[in-house]
Amino acid sequence: MCPKQRISPFLLILIACVSCGCLKEKLEAQAAGSITGQVRIYPGNVISAPVIVTVEGHGAMVTTTYTDSEGRFGVNGLPPGQYHVVVKEDPYQPVDEVVRIDSVTSSTVALVNIYLRLRETRQSDSPSVKGGNPRLMSPAEYIRQAPKSARREFQKAIDMGNKGEADEAIQHYRKAIDLYPDFYAARNNLGTALMNRSEYSQAKEQFEKVVALNATDAASYFNLANLYILTKQAEKAQLWIERGLSRQPDSALGHFLQGSLYEMTGKFKEAETSLRRSIELDPLMAKAHLALVNLYLRTKRDEQAVSELRAFLTAFPNDAFAPKAKQVLKRLEGGSAASDPLTR
Repeated sequence: MCPKQRISPFLLILIACVSCGCLKEKLEAQAAGSITGQVRIYPGNVISAPVIVTVEGHGAMVTTTYTDSEGRFGVNGLPPGQYHVVVKEDPYQPVDEVVRIDSVTSSTVALVNIYLRLRETRQSDSPSVKGGNPRLMSPAEYIRQAPKSARREFQKAIDMGNKGEADEAIQHYRKAIDLYPDFYAARNNLGTALMNRSEYSQAKEQFEKVVALNATDAASYFNLANLYILTKQAEKAQLWIERGLSRQPDSALGHFLQGSLYEMTGKFKEAETSLRRSIELDPLMAKAHLALVNLYLRTKRDEQAVSELRAFLTAFPNDAFAPKAKQVLKRLEGGSAASDPLTR
């Protein structure tokens, strides 16, 4: 959740939905999708210098890679879903291309061609921060600054994590951090691995250091918010969600976490609004649909639950949870109560 000679910083976010139990989207053991493409200078000139390509999903960076001497790049081992392929390379305009990887269809390989256009600059322009997810420094730049020995340990950790070897992954993340204490990507992944093991105190320590190292990256704030949701600390969770959304107002993940927190605290109307907003921002966020189903079941709104289940099954017929969703839908359509909440 690897192609040749690339740095692959996986900034994983453990996603919690109280009504659905713990929803974990791990970049492992799912369909091995790929994104391949080429970066060129408009109208089609080859760019020989390495360019950093970032792949993002659900508001978080999934991985970065470098283009080769002909501008080509590839990322493997991706689970089904929608991704943003982002290039921010001076002096060109930033590019954000949306691609989708399907689970069963032939679209397990997403192809994308990126054309860079020179940015228009004016002396009167002044730096400003508007929406989105601005960073003091790009994640790829942080990776570049790490010594090769730390990057090797980081890559080993990712490889072990993809194989399900959590203990080995944690050891390699710690080695990477020992070699380069400011390695915020390694700290973020280490925090996620520790949170997966319910070692919340140690995870919190890592996430707080991530925020200190890259204070404008919203993903760090959402990690902390999620941790506090998992540990039932509503006030602290709300604080970190607000901080994250102030940095990335259009984060589908942020609104999903907000909806989860609202449901946990019994604010069902607000929960529905936030979950709907997360779907508007990312229609392929399956867990938000399931969270809405559970919200409707909890509030005895079976008609809305049926409608949401149908929408989920139409949009995600091959989802791993589709069989369970069909069972619940069948009971509801037959007039029986669906007493068990949906879990993933």
